[in-house]
Amino acid sequence: MNTKRIPALVMLLAGAVVAIVTYINHYSLEESLKILILTLIVFLIVGVIIKLIFDSFHIEEPDEDRVDDEGEVVEKSEFGDEPLEGEEDGASEAEEGENEEGSDAQQQ
Repeated sequence: MNTKRIPALVMLLAGAVVAIVTYINHYSLEESLKILILTLIVFLIVGVIIKLIFDSFHIEEPDEDRVDDEGEVVEKSEFGDEPLEGEEDGASEAEEGENEEGSDAQQQ
């Protein structure tokens, strides 16, 4: 999850709300700017705290290598690309079959 922008978004949203409220309530420019600066600082800290909370969950996005065409996660063996116990390599079976057929033809 990309949480890099959360503090800025929280801070800017709070700043926009403060700017609108101070304008509607006819605050002076000096008072509005003081309130806006304090609000931006407070909500920057709040945004950083929210970001840290989201980062603590460690949500991983699935790798493209681990997901098949249908969107299901593909489980790999413990040793990487080696076939699991009881499974044989399809290419070696095909080669063995051709070798046996070739040897049968030579015997006849």
